[in-house]
Amino acid sequence: MVEDRISQLPDAILLHILSSIDLKQAVQTSILSKRWKSLWTSLPNLDFNFRRLAVQSGVDLAWSGHNQNFMPRFIHFVIQFLAQRDHSSNVAKFKLSSSHMAGTDSGFVEKCLDYAINHGVEHLDIDACCYPPPVKFPDGLFASKTLRELRLRQYIHSIVIPKPFVLPNLKTLYLETFSFNDDLYSFSKEPFSSFPDLEKLTLHRCEVSGLIISASKLRILEISFQDPFFSRERQMELISTPSLTSFRYEGYVSLVCPKMDFPCLEEVYFDNFAVLEPPYTDDIKKKMPLNLIRMLQQLGNAKFVTLTLHTIEVLAMDPRLLEESPSPFPSIKCLKLTKRSNIIHPMKTVPRTIINYLTKGSSYSDSLVVKFPDGING
Repeated sequence: MVEDRISQLPDAILLHILSSIDLKQAVQTSILSKRWKSLWTSLPNLDFNFRRLAVQSGVDLAWSGHNQNFMPRFIHFVIQFLAQRDHSSNVAKFKLSSSHMAGTDSGFVEKCLDYAINHGVEHLDIDACCYPPPVKFPDGLFASKTLRELRLRQYIHSIVIPKPFVLPNLKTLYLETFSFNDDLYSFSKEPFSSFPDLEKLTLHRCEVSGLIISASKLRILEISFQDPFFSRERQMELISTPSLTSFRYEGYVSLVCPKMDFPCLEEVYFDNFAVLEPPYTDDIKKKMPLNLIRMLQQLGNAKFVTLTLHTIEVLAMDPRLLEESPSPFPSIKCLKLTKRSNIIHPMKTVPRTIINYLTKGSSYSDSLVVKFPDGING
Protein backbone atom coordinates (compact mmCIF):
# COMPACT_ATOMS: atom_id res chain seq x y z
CA MET A 1 0.00 0.00 0.00
CA VAL A 2 1.40 3.44 -0.99
CA GLU A 3 2.06 5.68 1.99
CA ASP A 4 0.12 8.95 1.97
CA ARG A 5 2.89 11.37 2.86
CA ILE A 6 0.98 14.49 1.86
CA SER A 7 -1.69 13.91 4.50
CA GLN A 8 1.04 13.73 7.13
CA LEU A 9 2.10 17.30 6.47
CA PRO A 10 1.26 19.97 9.09
CA ASP A 11 -2.07 21.80 8.80
CA ALA A 12 -0.35 25.05 7.86
CA ILE A 13 1.23 23.46 4.77
CA LEU A 14 -1.96 21.68 3.73
CA LEU A 15 -3.95 24.88 4.09
CA HIS A 16 -1.39 26.63 1.94
CA ILE A 17 -1.92 23.94 -0.71
CA LEU A 18 -5.70 24.32 -0.49
CA SER A 19 -5.34 28.08 -0.86
CA SER A 20 -3.89 27.54 -4.34
CA ILE A 21 -7.15 26.05 -5.65
CA ASP A 22 -10.65 27.57 -5.74
CA LEU A 23 -13.07 27.14 -2.85
CA LYS A 24 -15.38 24.62 -4.51
CA GLN A 25 -12.45 22.30 -5.19
CA ALA A 26 -11.16 22.87 -1.67
CA VAL A 27 -14.49 21.69 -0.23
CA GLN A 28 -14.38 18.61 -2.48
CA THR A 29 -11.11 17.47 -0.85
CA SER A 30 -13.17 16.60 2.26
CA ILE A 31 -13.99 13.20 0.71
CA LEU A 32 -10.32 12.19 0.45
CA SER A 33 -9.93 10.94 4.04
CA LYS A 34 -10.60 11.80 7.68
CA ARG A 35 -7.49 13.95 7.65
CA TRP A 36 -8.99 16.17 4.94
CA LYS A 37 -12.63 16.10 6.02
CA SER A 38 -12.73 19.41 7.86
CA LEU A 39 -9.45 20.95 6.80
CA TRP A 40 -11.11 23.35 4.33
CA THR A 41 -13.16 24.88 7.15
CA SER A 42 -10.00 26.63 8.42
CA LEU A 43 -8.97 28.24 5.13
CA PRO A 44 -7.77 31.80 5.88
CA ASN A 45 -8.13 33.14 2.32
CA LEU A 46 -11.68 33.19 0.92
CA ASP A 47 -12.28 34.16 -2.72
CA PHE A 48 -15.94 33.87 -3.76
CA ASN A 49 -16.03 34.44 -7.52
CA PHE A 50 -19.40 34.35 -9.28
CA ARG A 51 -17.97 33.85 -12.76
CA ARG A 52 -15.60 31.05 -11.78
CA LEU A 53 -18.28 29.13 -9.90
CA ALA A 54 -20.75 29.57 -12.77
CA VAL A 55 -18.27 28.20 -15.32
CA GLN A 56 -17.53 25.22 -13.07
CA SER A 57 -21.28 24.58 -12.90
CA GLY A 58 -21.62 24.60 -16.69
CA VAL A 59 -23.44 27.94 -16.96
CA ASP A 60 -23.09 29.82 -20.25
CA LEU A 61 -22.30 33.36 -19.12
CA ALA A 62 -22.83 34.70 -22.63
CA TRP A 63 -26.51 34.88 -21.77
CA SER A 64 -27.33 37.54 -19.20
CA GLY A 65 -30.46 35.65 -18.16
CA HIS A 66 -28.27 32.76 -17.04
CA ASN A 67 -26.30 35.19 -14.92
CA GLN A 68 -29.43 36.12 -13.01
CA ASN A 69 -30.64 32.53 -12.77
CA PHE A 70 -27.35 31.36 -11.29
CA MET A 71 -27.19 34.09 -8.64
CA PRO A 72 -29.32 32.19 -6.03
CA ARG A 73 -27.00 29.19 -6.38
CA PHE A 74 -23.97 31.40 -5.91
CA ILE A 75 -25.45 33.02 -2.80
CA HIS A 76 -26.42 29.58 -1.41
CA PHE A 77 -22.86 28.30 -1.89
CA VAL A 78 -21.34 31.29 -0.10
CA ILE A 79 -23.81 31.19 2.81
CA GLN A 80 -23.37 27.44 3.29
CA PHE A 81 -19.59 27.72 3.08
CA LEU A 82 -19.47 30.40 5.76
CA ALA A 83 -22.00 28.55 7.97
CA GLN A 84 -19.87 25.37 7.97
CA ARG A 85 -16.55 27.11 8.34
CA ASP A 86 -14.62 26.81 11.61
CA HIS A 87 -15.69 30.00 13.36
CA SER A 88 -12.62 30.00 15.59
CA SER A 89 -10.41 30.51 12.51
CA ASN A 90 -9.68 34.07 11.48
CA VAL A 91 -9.98 35.34 7.90
CA ALA A 92 -6.85 36.86 6.38
CA LYS A 93 -8.29 37.68 2.94
CA PHE A 94 -11.94 37.94 1.92
CA LYS A 95 -12.95 38.64 -1.68
CA LEU A 96 -16.49 38.74 -3.04
CA SER A 97 -16.79 39.18 -6.79
CA SER A 98 -20.24 38.86 -8.35
CA SER A 99 -21.23 39.59 -11.92
CA HIS A 100 -22.00 43.16 -12.95
CA MET A 101 -24.67 41.68 -15.23
CA ALA A 102 -26.56 40.06 -12.37
CA GLY A 103 -27.80 42.20 -9.50
CA THR A 104 -26.56 41.02 -6.12
CA ASP A 105 -28.76 41.24 -3.04
CA SER A 106 -27.34 43.96 -0.80
CA GLY A 107 -28.40 42.09 2.35
CA PHE A 108 -26.25 39.15 1.26
CA VAL A 109 -23.25 41.41 0.71
CA GLU A 110 -23.75 42.98 4.14
CA LYS A 111 -23.78 39.51 5.75
CA CYS A 112 -20.49 38.74 4.02
CA LEU A 113 -19.02 41.99 5.31
CA ASP A 114 -20.18 41.19 8.84
CA TYR A 115 -18.64 37.74 8.69
CA ALA A 116 -15.30 38.99 7.39
CA ILE A 117 -15.05 41.81 9.93
CA ASN A 118 -16.10 39.60 12.85
CA HIS A 119 -13.35 37.15 11.90
CA GLY A 120 -10.52 39.65 11.90
CA VAL A 121 -10.18 40.18 8.15
CA GLU A 122 -6.96 41.88 7.06
CA HIS A 123 -7.59 42.21 3.30
CA LEU A 124 -11.14 42.95 2.12
CA ASP A 125 -12.16 43.10 -1.56
CA ILE A 126 -15.78 43.79 -2.59
CA ASP A 127 -16.82 43.87 -6.26
CA ALA A 128 -20.60 43.48 -6.36
CA CYS A 129 -23.28 45.20 -8.40
CA CYS A 130 -26.18 45.49 -5.95
CA TYR A 131 -29.76 46.38 -6.74
CA PRO A 132 -31.69 48.68 -4.37
CA PRO A 133 -31.36 49.09 -1.52
CA PRO A 134 -27.61 49.78 -1.72
CA VAL A 135 -25.00 48.19 0.54
CA LYS A 136 -24.38 49.90 3.86
CA PHE A 137 -21.15 49.20 5.68
CA PRO A 138 -21.53 47.68 9.16
CA ASP A 139 -20.30 49.75 12.09
CA GLY A 140 -17.72 47.07 12.84
CA LEU A 141 -15.79 48.03 9.70
CA PHE A 142 -14.81 51.39 11.19
CA ALA A 143 -13.86 49.84 14.52
CA SER A 144 -11.71 47.13 12.93
CA LYS A 145 -8.19 46.87 14.32
CA THR A 146 -7.12 44.20 11.82
CA LEU A 147 -8.16 45.62 8.42
CA ARG A 148 -5.06 46.66 6.47
CA GLU A 149 -6.22 46.59 2.83
CA LEU A 150 -9.56 47.57 1.31
CA ARG A 151 -10.58 47.25 -2.35
CA LEU A 152 -13.98 48.63 -3.45
CA ARG A 153 -15.71 48.98 -6.79
CA GLN A 154 -18.73 51.24 -7.11
CA TYR A 155 -21.53 50.52 -9.55
CA ILE A 156 -24.47 52.88 -10.00
CA HIS A 157 -25.71 53.54 -6.46
CA SER A 158 -24.49 50.16 -5.18
CA ILE A 159 -22.66 51.31 -2.04
CA VAL A 160 -23.52 54.05 0.44
CA ILE A 161 -20.45 55.93 1.65
CA PRO A 162 -20.87 57.27 5.20
CA LYS A 163 -19.36 60.62 6.19
CA PRO A 164 -16.84 60.63 7.66
CA PHE A 165 -15.31 57.42 6.32
CA VAL A 166 -12.62 56.66 8.88
CA LEU A 167 -10.34 53.62 8.90
CA PRO A 168 -7.45 54.39 11.26
CA ASN A 169 -5.40 51.23 10.61
CA LEU A 170 -5.77 50.96 6.85
CA LYS A 171 -2.54 50.87 4.84
CA THR A 172 -3.72 50.08 1.28
CA LEU A 173 -6.83 51.43 -0.48
CA TYR A 174 -8.05 50.66 -4.01
CA LEU A 175 -11.12 52.51 -5.32
CA GLU A 176 -12.73 51.96 -8.73
CA THR A 177 -15.41 54.08 -10.43
CA PHE A 178 -16.05 56.26 -7.38
CA SER A 179 -16.55 60.01 -7.32
CA PHE A 180 -15.67 62.62 -4.70
CA ASN A 181 -18.52 65.10 -4.49
CA ASP A 182 -20.00 64.50 -1.02
CA ASP A 183 -23.24 62.84 -2.17
CA LEU A 184 -24.69 59.67 -0.65
CA TYR A 185 -22.74 57.30 -2.91
CA SER A 186 -19.43 59.11 -3.13
CA PHE A 187 -16.55 60.13 -0.89
CA SER A 188 -15.96 63.66 0.35
CA LYS A 189 -13.61 65.95 -1.58
CA GLU A 190 -10.87 65.44 1.02
CA PRO A 191 -11.36 61.85 2.19
CA PHE A 192 -7.87 60.49 2.79
CA SER A 193 -6.95 62.52 5.85
CA SER A 194 -9.23 60.04 7.65
CA PHE A 195 -6.70 57.28 6.90
CA PRO A 196 -3.71 58.30 9.03
CA ASP A 197 -1.67 55.15 8.25
CA LEU A 198 -2.45 54.95 4.52
CA GLU A 199 0.65 54.01 2.52
CA LYS A 200 -0.72 53.01 -0.90
CA LEU A 201 -3.65 54.54 -2.79
CA THR A 202 -5.00 53.45 -6.18
CA LEU A 203 -7.76 55.37 -7.98
CA HIS A 204 -9.00 53.58 -11.10
CA ARG A 205 -11.59 55.15 -13.39
CA CYS A 206 -12.68 57.53 -10.64
CA GLU A 207 -14.10 61.03 -11.12
CA VAL A 208 -11.35 63.07 -9.44
CA SER A 209 -12.33 66.64 -10.39
CA GLY A 210 -11.82 68.87 -7.35
CA LEU A 211 -10.32 66.04 -5.29
CA ILE A 212 -7.85 66.81 -2.50
CA ILE A 213 -5.36 64.09 -1.58
CA SER A 214 -3.72 64.83 1.75
CA ALA A 215 -1.99 61.85 3.37
CA SER A 216 1.19 62.27 5.38
CA LYS A 217 2.33 58.61 5.24
CA LEU A 218 1.32 57.82 1.65
CA ARG A 219 4.25 56.28 -0.24
CA ILE A 220 2.60 54.97 -3.44
CA LEU A 221 -0.04 56.77 -5.52
CA GLU A 222 -1.58 55.27 -8.67
CA ILE A 223 -4.21 57.03 -10.82
CA SER A 224 -5.62 55.59 -14.05
CA PHE A 225 -8.36 56.47 -16.52
CA GLN A 226 -8.34 53.61 -19.02
CA ASP A 227 -11.60 54.41 -20.75
CA PRO A 228 -12.61 56.70 -23.65
CA PHE A 229 -15.14 58.28 -21.28
CA PHE A 230 -12.17 59.96 -19.63
CA SER A 231 -11.01 61.74 -22.80
CA ARG A 232 -11.39 65.08 -21.08
CA GLU A 233 -9.40 67.04 -18.57
CA ARG A 234 -9.39 65.98 -14.95
CA GLN A 235 -8.37 68.80 -12.61
CA MET A 236 -7.64 67.88 -9.04
CA GLU A 237 -7.31 70.62 -6.45
CA LEU A 238 -4.34 69.44 -4.38
CA ILE A 239 -2.01 66.50 -3.79
CA SER A 240 -0.02 66.86 -0.57
CA THR A 241 1.92 63.67 0.18
CA PRO A 242 5.27 64.49 1.80
CA SER A 243 6.30 60.82 2.10
CA LEU A 244 5.42 59.78 -1.47
CA THR A 245 8.18 57.82 -3.24
CA SER A 246 6.29 56.34 -6.22
CA PHE A 247 3.75 57.93 -8.60
CA ARG A 248 2.01 56.12 -11.48
CA TYR A 249 -0.42 57.68 -13.96
CA GLU A 250 -2.27 56.23 -16.97
CA GLY A 251 -4.85 58.27 -18.85
CA TYR A 252 -6.26 59.58 -22.11
CA VAL A 253 -5.32 63.13 -21.16
CA SER A 254 -2.73 64.47 -18.77
CA LEU A 255 -3.81 64.97 -15.20
CA VAL A 256 -4.06 68.62 -14.13
CA CYS A 257 -3.32 69.55 -10.53
CA PRO A 258 -2.00 73.06 -9.76
CA LYS A 259 -0.70 72.15 -6.30
CA MET A 260 1.46 69.06 -5.79
CA ASP A 261 4.00 68.31 -3.05
CA PHE A 262 6.29 65.29 -3.61
CA PRO A 263 9.58 66.11 -1.83
CA CYS A 264 10.61 62.44 -1.47
CA LEU A 265 9.62 61.22 -4.93
CA GLU A 266 11.91 58.55 -6.40
CA GLU A 267 9.97 56.71 -9.15
CA VAL A 268 7.53 57.89 -11.83
CA TYR A 269 5.57 55.92 -14.42
CA PHE A 270 3.60 58.06 -16.86
CA ASP A 271 1.39 56.88 -19.73
CA ASN A 272 -0.46 59.70 -21.47
CA PHE A 273 -2.43 58.21 -24.38
CA ALA A 274 -1.88 60.11 -27.60
CA VAL A 275 -4.83 58.42 -29.33
CA LEU A 276 -7.96 60.21 -28.16
CA GLU A 277 -11.55 59.17 -28.61
CA PRO A 278 -14.83 61.08 -28.18
CA PRO A 279 -15.80 63.05 -26.13
CA TYR A 280 -12.42 64.81 -26.38
CA THR A 281 -12.28 68.18 -28.15
CA ASP A 282 -9.68 69.88 -30.33
CA ASP A 283 -9.10 72.35 -27.49
CA ILE A 284 -8.17 69.51 -25.11
CA LYS A 285 -5.83 68.04 -27.70
CA LYS A 286 -4.08 71.41 -28.17
CA LYS A 287 -3.50 71.72 -24.42
CA MET A 288 -2.19 68.16 -23.98
CA PRO A 289 1.54 68.94 -24.47
CA LEU A 290 1.42 71.95 -22.13
CA ASN A 291 -0.52 70.04 -19.46
CA LEU A 292 1.90 67.12 -19.73
CA ILE A 293 4.98 69.36 -19.44
CA ARG A 294 3.53 71.09 -16.39
CA MET A 295 2.78 67.74 -14.77
CA LEU A 296 6.29 66.39 -15.45
CA GLN A 297 7.78 69.52 -13.90
CA GLN A 298 5.77 68.87 -10.75
CA LEU A 299 7.29 65.37 -10.65
CA GLY A 300 10.77 66.85 -10.91
CA ASN A 301 12.28 65.19 -7.83
CA ALA A 302 12.03 61.74 -9.45
CA LYS A 303 15.27 59.87 -10.10
CA PHE A 304 13.85 56.89 -12.00
CA VAL A 305 11.40 57.86 -14.74
CA THR A 306 9.45 55.54 -17.05
CA LEU A 307 7.50 57.05 -19.94
CA THR A 308 5.50 55.21 -22.59
CA LEU A 309 5.94 55.93 -26.27
CA HIS A 310 2.43 57.40 -26.25
CA THR A 311 3.67 59.97 -23.74
CA ILE A 312 6.61 60.75 -26.02
CA GLU A 313 4.15 61.30 -28.88
CA VAL A 314 2.28 63.87 -26.79
CA LEU A 315 5.54 65.73 -26.06
CA ALA A 316 6.34 65.67 -29.78
CA MET A 317 3.08 67.50 -30.61
CA ASP A 318 4.67 70.87 -29.78
CA PRO A 319 8.47 70.96 -30.41
CA ARG A 320 8.57 74.73 -29.83
CA LEU A 321 7.20 74.30 -26.32
CA LEU A 322 9.95 71.79 -25.53
CA GLU A 323 12.62 74.25 -26.61
CA GLU A 324 11.20 76.93 -24.33
CA SER A 325 10.78 74.65 -21.28
CA PRO A 326 13.48 73.64 -18.78
CA SER A 327 14.18 69.95 -18.26
CA PRO A 328 11.71 68.58 -15.70
CA PHE A 329 14.06 66.13 -13.98
CA PRO A 330 17.24 67.76 -12.60
CA SER A 331 18.04 64.67 -10.49
CA ILE A 332 17.18 61.92 -12.98
CA LYS A 333 19.38 58.81 -12.86
CA CYS A 334 17.51 56.54 -15.27
CA LEU A 335 15.05 57.27 -18.09
CA LYS A 336 13.21 54.22 -19.40
CA LEU A 337 10.99 54.39 -22.46
CA THR A 338 8.49 51.58 -22.85
CA LYS A 339 5.67 50.30 -25.04
CA ARG A 340 2.24 49.45 -23.77
CA SER A 341 2.11 45.66 -23.93
CA ASN A 342 -1.25 45.42 -25.75
CA ILE A 343 -0.58 47.96 -28.50
CA ILE A 344 1.68 47.83 -31.57
CA HIS A 345 3.30 51.25 -31.67
CA PRO A 346 4.21 52.92 -34.99
CA MET A 347 7.10 54.97 -33.56
CA LYS A 348 10.51 53.68 -34.62
CA THR A 349 12.76 56.53 -33.52
CA VAL A 350 12.53 58.80 -30.49
CA PRO A 351 13.48 62.37 -31.47
CA ARG A 352 16.79 63.41 -29.91
CA THR A 353 15.23 66.74 -28.92
CA ILE A 354 12.85 64.92 -26.59
CA ILE A 355 15.62 62.87 -24.97
CA ASN A 356 17.61 66.06 -24.45
CA TYR A 357 14.59 67.81 -22.97
CA LEU A 358 14.03 65.00 -20.48
CA THR A 359 17.66 64.58 -19.39
CA LYS A 360 19.59 67.80 -19.91
CA GLY A 361 21.08 69.37 -16.81
CA SER A 362 20.80 66.22 -14.68
CA SER A 363 23.13 66.23 -11.70
CA TYR A 364 23.81 62.57 -12.57
CA SER A 365 24.70 63.24 -16.23
CA ASP A 366 27.94 61.23 -16.01
CA SER A 367 26.11 58.04 -15.01
CA LEU A 368 22.65 58.70 -16.49
CA VAL A 369 21.11 55.65 -18.18
CA VAL A 370 18.56 55.88 -21.01
CA LYS A 371 16.75 52.65 -21.94
CA PHE A 372 14.82 52.14 -25.19
CA PRO A 373 12.31 49.39 -26.03
CA ASP A 374 13.38 46.68 -28.47
CA GLY A 375 13.13 47.91 -32.04
CA ILE A 376 13.15 51.59 -31.08
CA ASN A 377 16.09 53.85 -31.87
CA GLY A 378 17.17 56.87 -29.88
